[in-house]
Amino acid sequence: MRAYLANLPPKALMLLALPVVAIAYPVVTVVVPAVVRAVVPEVVRSVLSLI
Repeated sequence: MRAYLANLPPKALMLLALPVVAIAYPVVTVVVPAVVRAVVPEVVRSVLSLI
């Protein structure tokens, strides 16, 4: 599989990367804030929002 991906032309790699980015962006925008809310205490978030 690695050899197959290494031999793909750049245009094909770009077409493969586009759906990956399209899926990853919404996942990151939803998951990262949820993790931050779960990990960081409310006091720290309120102080950071004041800065």
